[in-house]
Formats: sequence, structure tokens, C-alpha cells
Amino acid sequence: MSAGWIFRELRPGYKDRQSTVGEFFSSDAIDSLTRALVRESIQNSLDAVIVGSNEPVQVRFRVGATKAKVAMKYFEGGWDHFTARGNGLDAPPPADSDCRFLIVEDFGTTGLTGDVNQWQEKEDIDNPFYFFFRAEGKTGKKTSERGRWGIGKYVFPRSSDLHAFIALTVRNDDNRRMLMGQAILKSHSVGDRYFTPDGDFGCSAANELVIPEENPNRIEQFASDFGSVRGNRTGLSVMIPWVDEDITYDSLLAFVIEDYFFPILRGDLEVVVSEGVKEIKVTSESLDEVLQILGGDIETRLRPTIELSKWARNVAKADHIILHPASREKPKWETTLVPEEQIPTLREDYRAGNRIALTFSLTTRPKKGRPAEDTYFNVYLVNDGIDQGKPIFIRGGIIIPGVKDYPTTGCRSIVLIEDGPLAQLLGDSENPAHTEWQKDSEHFRNNYYFPKMYIEFVTYAVSRFVRTLNESDEQPNNELLQDIFFVPKKPTTIEPKDKSRPRKRNKGAVITPDPKPEPALKRFTLSRIAGGFTITQGAKGSVVPSALRVAVAYDRRRGSPLKKYEPMDFQLEASPIIIETEEAVISDYTGNRMIARPSAPEFKIKVTGFDENRDLFIDVRAKEIDNDSTA
Repeated sequence: MSAGWIFRELRPGYKDRQSTVGEFFSSDAIDSLTRALVRESIQNSLDAVIVGSNEPVQVRFRVGATKAKVAMKYFEGGWDHFTARGNGLDAPPPADSDCRFLIVEDFGTTGLTGDVNQWQEKEDIDNPFYFFFRAEGKTGKKTSERGRWGIGKYVFPRSSDLHAFIALTVRNDDNRRMLMGQAILKSHSVGDRYFTPDGDFGCSAANELVIPEENPNRIEQFASDFGSVRGNRTGLSVMIPWVDEDITYDSLLAFVIEDYFFPILRGDLEVVVSEGVKEIKVTSESLDEVLQILGGDIETRLRPTIELSKWARNVAKADHIILHPASREKPKWETTLVPEEQIPTLREDYRAGNRIALTFSLTTRPKKGRPAEDTYFNVYLVNDGIDQGKPIFIRGGIIIPGVKDYPTTGCRSIVLIEDGPLAQLLGDSENPAHTEWQKDSEHFRNNYYFPKMYIEFVTYAVSRFVRTLNESDEQPNNELLQDIFFVPKKPTTIEPKDKSRPRKRNKGAVITPDPKPEPALKRFTLSRIAGGFTITQGAKGSVVPSALRVAVAYDRRRGSPLKKYEPMDFQLEASPIIIETEEAVISDYTGNRMIARPSAPEFKIKVTGFDENRDLFIDVRAKEIDNDSTA
């Protein structure tokens, strides 16, 4: 029996559902459909690498075109469904239109192994075929792998004007070659019959199952019609018919470089992009040449980062600076994590523009009876003057572009998470498109103790490390303005004046002065540091302020700096300003003003990110008193 399209009628008692998984790859989640396709397809291929293989995974993207009559051999049996009213397709192509397609093929991978007759999940049975074709929102991937949600495959039908694809797989365990496809529409009517959204391309079997076509002649014809170079090599080929017009040779190549330069550099991945006579192979050896061919903004943005990545690839473990481990109970940044004896050298290297390799250590604490595990991540950075110093976060070879971090002006950096426990924890927190670490992700929030602190620790590692290098000893500098505001001292006498002796007035009455009152204890200390300031505990024994009013502005020669504050200068709640607190919370941001509420005597408020070439005017007052301190 030859393969054809099979849609199932909606039966009484069945829920009339509409699949929304494609929305995970909408522009709200990721900035380009092409990017989503590149990210998900390569991610799946890297996860399917043959265990023990020393060869790189190869992925091939080929944009092609074929005549309508050729394409319709594989779709005419389902055309009534693809053209039905209300099926969710915005503009299905005419039946006589030529078919522009994309075929994505990987090599050095396992293919879709598993029992093709399995129709429900079975515990402890690994079945990639089942999870690819018969499960939605489920995945058979291990937690150490890149994917988590079981919906990445839906980027294939979303990229098609038919919302469909046909896949050819060769399996590494039994060398079987199989052809099967899938479409995801909306519930729709054909004549007087009402159908569910899902359609399968394959052969009918018992229990309403659709199983793959295995006729070698049919498979060879499919490969020839759509330019597959699969042959008998193991892996998966996915053909996307009437592919979205925005998916082009140039856009595919650009996103391959942007999102997967790191595994390419390390030799874990090779990618071929082709269309017609154009073809380019991206490997660790050819990456520089390809970047030069792309040119423009992509080359300008990526070349310095790729150069840093090349260096990171070859840094030995012994050449990493090992920071002190974070607390095993709660991973929290502290300046003491940086070995004190190494700070002068690190500061000198950083300011000189030398590259630095760091290893941060922490302990994950899973729930549900799993033991705590020591883990680590590496950071590679250089002070090269980049305008927006946003770190690049890479988990298991995939870039996580939407991490909300604190940019560090001037600092180019890569945060590399590869060790199993931490890669698993952060992977559990990712959204379906793998673009963000979400603190409230359902895969994450109930699986670890203090889960949010891990994301914050990794996210802010670069900015807090650099600020540790840049900050002074944070002691107030009483001589800071002595050259500007010089007041000469009165001449001193040899004999000190005794102010305690009684004084006589004109009438001869003797008045004994009142005892000198004890000076009020200073309730906080304001210190200037590079690019900002800190507010910390005042004199020992002083009462901790219930709140501190803070107002900041760039100083001016004339007039009040606070009255002449310009929102264009900075806003405390926005980048590049960074506010870090210990034992305090910040509230009521309004441009250049905020209220800080200390909760313990050892509180600390650090505000950085100001222009170091401009003088800063800072006014800090305890909320319940007016004469505490002003600076």
C-alpha cells in the first residue's frame, strides 16, 4: 500500500481542539521564523548524535523548487483538507503552482528509532519515532539534552504554507528506511464531514494507526524529487513544501552563524546551505571565510565574539581563575568569591584589555529525593570597549538570546554552561523556544530549592565580577574635594584654650556651661566608587534607617543639579544603571529618585553604570529625619 494523507473525523465525546503549539514560534517568542527553524532543527540534530561518535553532526539546508505536478504526487490525496474553509491556512497555494521547498537533513545521527506501532507513552522505553509523530507537548529527550518541551518539531509545519512536512529517516539500529509526514491544521469540514486538525501522510494500519511507507522505489523517487542526498546514511530528512517566502538562502546562512558559531568552532557541527548553484559549507576551518562573505553588520557584530570564542576553545583548565564556591545553601554573589590575592592582577589584566577565563562553582539542590550536586560554569571576557556589553549565554551549545542580564559597558563576554547539573537546571527553566530562562517555568520552579537564585547567580555573574574589579575599597574619601573647596585653618597657639573654665559676665555672675552633647551617630555611609556609589551601614550602634531617600544627578557648574536633571542622562530603573542590594529593597523609582528600605544593619546598596567622565551629585537622606546626611 502506498502512502497517502489520512485525516480523522471528529467523533462524539471527542474535544474539538485547536493546536496552539505553533504560537511558541511566533514573533513574540522569537524574532524570526527562519531563526526558529534553524535553532530547533539543529538543536534536534545535536541531541540525536550517535553515542560514541567522534565525527561532527552534519546538517544540510537546501532551498529548491519543483513543478506542481511533481509536488502534487505527494499531496493530491489530501488537497480537499488543505483547501477546506476554516482550516487555519491563511492562503493555501493553488494546486497548479510550482512548489518552492526546503529540505533539512542531518547526518551522523540516529534517525527516528523505535517501534512504529507504539501509540502511547511507555515508561522507560526510548522511542524517538513515537515522540516525533504521535506525541504533543511530550519529549523522550533526557534532561541533559537541549530540548525539553516536545514541541520543537512543530516549527517544520509552521514554516510551510500548507502547515505540513514529509520526513525520510534511516535508522542506525536496524537501517530501515521510512517515509512519513504530518500536517497540523484546524478542525475543518470537507463536505458534510467534520475532521480533527491532525493529518498524517503514511499507510493505514490496525487501530487507526498510520505507519510509515517503506517501499524502496517510492522512497528513492521522493529523494530524487526533492534533492535529498540521504541515500543509506542514518539520520533524518524533513521536506517542507511551499516553504514560507521569508526563509531564504541568505537568512538561513546568517542564523546558522549567529546561533551556532560555538559548536561549529569546536568541531561538533558542520552545516551546508545551498540553493540552485549556490552552496556553502560552514565548518570550524571555513567560519572566518563565511563571515567575510556575509560581511556588513553580521561580520562587524560577530567577529570579535568569534575571536574570543576561538581563544576560549583552547584555554586549558589550569589557566582558568577558580573563584571560591558560592554558598551550598543559597547561591548568592559576594565579592569574597573572587580570591582577594588575585584581585590586583585581575584588575590590571582587565583594564589592559587582556582576556580572562573564570570558573564559577556552585551546588544545585534538586527536590524529590535527588541529591545535591556540585557543578560549575565558565566565563570568558575581555574589556574591548564594546558599547553594549551584553554577555552571550550558551547552554549545551545553544545560545539563549533573551536572558535578561545587566549589560557591562566595555566588556565582551561568553557565559558557557556545559556541566550536567547546571545545564539541566537552566534547561528546565527555559521557555519552549529556548530563548529565555524563566524563573516561574512549570518545568523548573518546583524542582529545586531556591530556584530563582541560580538564574540570578549565572545571569549577573559577569556584571558583578567586573564591578568587583572596578570598585575601590569603598571607604569614604574625605580629601575628594579638597582641591576645589579649600578652607585655611586658623593659626594655632602653643597654649590650648581651656573651654571648660567658668566665664564671667559683666555683672560678675559665674556661669558654668552645660555639658557638651554627645554627637549623633551617623546612620549610613555614602561612598563613591567607579561609575557610581554605595550606601552602607553607618556608625556602629546607630539606628538603621527605616527608609532612605536617594536623588542623583550629574553635577553642573550653575544651578541645582537635581532641578536640572535630564531623563536623557539616565533613569535609575533602566539600563545601563545597575542597582544591587544586600539586606535592602528598592521601591518607588522615578527617573533619578528612589527609596531604599534597609532590613538589617549590614545593608548595602550599590548603584553603578553612570558616565565615569561626568561628576555625580548624590543626595541621600534618612526618611524620618531631615539632617542626617547629604552628599
